[in-house]
Amino acid sequence: MHNISDRLDRGDKNSETNTDVDASFSCVDCGQQFKSRQELKEHESIQH
Repeated sequence: MHNISDRLDRGDKNSETNTDVDASFSCVDCGQQFKSRQELKEHESIQH
């Protein structure tokens, strides 16, 4: 049986803890992109 530390040691790309994801959040009103959902929420509350 393999546990999560085994997957991390092997560099398993399917690991639940893999953070190599280029997530971005876009404003539906103006299209501006943000690195976090919190930045997007702040933008929407101030700008729109």
